[in-house]
Amino acid sequence: MCLMGKATQGQCITLFLLSFFCLPLPTDAKNLGVFGPVFPIGEIDMLDWIDNRLRTFEKNGEIDAMKQRMQARVKASVMRPSPVQGLSTTTAPKTYFIDPTLTLAAPVKDSLGNELYPKGTRINPFDSTTWPAAEKQNLPRFTFSKQLVLFDGDDPQQRQWAQQYLAPLPVKWILTNGEPAALSRLLDSRVYFDQQGKLTREFQIKHVPVVISQSGTRWQVTEVDVSPLKEK
Repeated sequence: MCLMGKATQGQCITLFLLSFFCLPLPTDAKNLGVFGPVFPIGEIDMLDWIDNRLRTFEKNGEIDAMKQRMQARVKASVMRPSPVQGLSTTTAPKTYFIDPTLTLAAPVKDSLGNELYPKGTRINPFDSTTWPAAEKQNLPRFTFSKQLVLFDGDDPQQRQWAQQYLAPLPVKWILTNGEPAALSRLLDSRVYFDQQGKLTREFQIKHVPVVISQSGTRWQVTEVDVSPLKEK
């Protein structure tokens, strides 16, 4: 029975629990002995640890081995970069067009903060009338004087096609797979590589070889069927 006047049963229970947990604890603690070795608390200086590790690697020759492995990886990546994934040949080639127009995502300002060109300004590299201040300069029409040719240098048919290709314009050879140095010797020309597939994405390429050239104010992308060529 609760003696706290009008206190409810729940309040009485709460008071009982509080009084139980607030009882004084015994102060006569006992020495239970030592159950293991005791070490002083200490922290390792990270710079000292790194320095010690480097000295160890120098002594056992691991640093030289690491350098050699790194040089080998760099050399391999230069001789044969990672191929562009997802490309194939085609027996039904098509031609399509890419609009190179750029749209400013933010306004262009001068050093004083004055807006030169507002956000949303559209510029076509092939159309000089869209270039900034074009009306004041009477700029001539721009002409791209080369063709871009992307192909797989490991495919014998594509290599054969590249050797036989009679281009109406100077060609900039770009590999999606293969060894640039070897293909440069084969074609007697400088050969580039589509690193990380940037051009492949920009030109929406699914099949190689492709020939890319200017057509008016657009890019023209022409796929090539190399299946009629016999492998040598």
